[in-house]
Amino acid sequence: MLKIIVSIALILPLLLQAQYGVDRIRGFSLKQSDADNHHQSIQPAIRFYAPTKKGEFENLFSSTDSTRKFSILPVVDSYLKFDNSINYRVSAGVNFEKTWGKWYNRTQITGGWSMREDHTQNHAVFLPFNAHQGYIFTDFRTRLAYTPNDQLHIALGVDNQFFGEGYRSLIQGDQVAPAPFVLLRTNFWKLEYGFMYQFFHENNFSVKQLHWKFNTTHYLSWNATKNFNIMLLESIIFQGKDSTYKRGFEVEYLNPFVFFRPQEYSLGSTDNTMLALQTSYYYLDKKHAVYMQLPLDEFVLKAMLKRTKWWANKYGYQLGFKGTCGKLNYIVEGNLVRPYTFSHLSINQNNGNQSRPLGHFLGSNFLEVLTQIQWRLKSVRLGLFSSFVLKGYDENGINFGGDIYQNYLTHPKEYGNTIGQGLTQRSLNLQVQVSTVLAPIQMEIYFQSGGLYSFGEIGNSFKPILMLGIRSNLFQDRKMW
Repeated sequence: MLKIIVSIALILPLLLQAQYGVDRIRGFSLKQSDADNHHQSIQPAIRFYAPTKKGEFENLFSSTDSTRKFSILPVVDSYLKFDNSINYRVSAGVNFEKTWGKWYNRTQITGGWSMREDHTQNHAVFLPFNAHQGYIFTDFRTRLAYTPNDQLHIALGVDNQFFGEGYRSLIQGDQVAPAPFVLLRTNFWKLEYGFMYQFFHENNFSVKQLHWKFNTTHYLSWNATKNFNIMLLESIIFQGKDSTYKRGFEVEYLNPFVFFRPQEYSLGSTDNTMLALQTSYYYLDKKHAVYMQLPLDEFVLKAMLKRTKWWANKYGYQLGFKGTCGKLNYIVEGNLVRPYTFSHLSINQNNGNQSRPLGHFLGSNFLEVLTQIQWRLKSVRLGLFSSFVLKGYDENGINFGGDIYQNYLTHPKEYGNTIGQGLTQRSLNLQVQVSTVLAPIQMEIYFQSGGLYSFGEIGNSFKPILMLGIRSNLFQDRKMW
């Protein structure tokens, strides 16, 4: 079986250039605990110990060695890749982890050089103000947490947040640059209430300045049963400085118990508010799950019911299935986002950070269907990833809603806006990966091969890929197998 997979991986590029990059295949997880106060869809998971029925304690964080009090481990994220040209990344660093009493800290610093940046490469927290073909690759993140009991968790640091159960997230994902944050999570009964502040920015390379923008999010997650979870979320992004005055961080948004839309109107502002609903249901002994995500940027119900396809009906939808059958894990997921969703009047108000969307890397005006299958064969893991993407791009400088960094007021038509409008491009992606993990230091060695075929109004192209790499799976908790 292994010989067959490796043969396919080597031959596939010979049998198969596109408008977006190729994913490096990564893992996904199923529900980790039966505890009522464990809310799987908010990641990273809280590190605390909850009493079991026997009066003992179990760690609610999934890790191969989550009980250690202190560790310093090497970090590597390097690869050699061929995709019509040869490029590479060489980077190394260190990961520090320490638990003392009710406090916990994890810090990771990685640095190196990358020939080319793509959507799978995290931006640095603060990018240098220069543009070049090569990139100084840096990845710094830290998380300091205080968890006095299983009802309260306070954390701050520099890191990504991930909302949802899927391979992607339409709310906040982990492909965007890590950002400074302060987070409070509190549990009571089967509910978890969370409140978070985040500090984003955009880089103005022409004048070498940072334009700060801020995000305030609160959510309520309910474990209705041990199998069924539902969560409501509201967030608002506002700029630190507009055309009239320097606002800084708006203190009115520090109130964790108000709805932001009325608060926004009371301030007389046009800040960017988003509502979201997500839910998941586990079945067959929690070995399988169906999950859904629905972010609502703006919409008018009357216009939706009349199916006018009004430009300002801005929303996305995710539906997925995942599960495990013996040594095989699978995930099947569909994502779509309407044109102009997540965009706003300026780049300092949209749902982005350092030129990247906070959620799905394609931003808006797209449809994606993806499938991933993973096998475990002793110390070797085999993975197969495939996806189909329909994406609309701008044409001759006209904003058709596919770039969230465009001003949404520049839309060319009021009605009849559909997914894929503008220059319509379709892409087929097929990847095979063989990997093994050095468990004591959580370091993964992988070989990936495949191809990405793109066709449509922009033209037809093919990008083969051969990649050999080594990376650490230490900090991003949801990526751990």
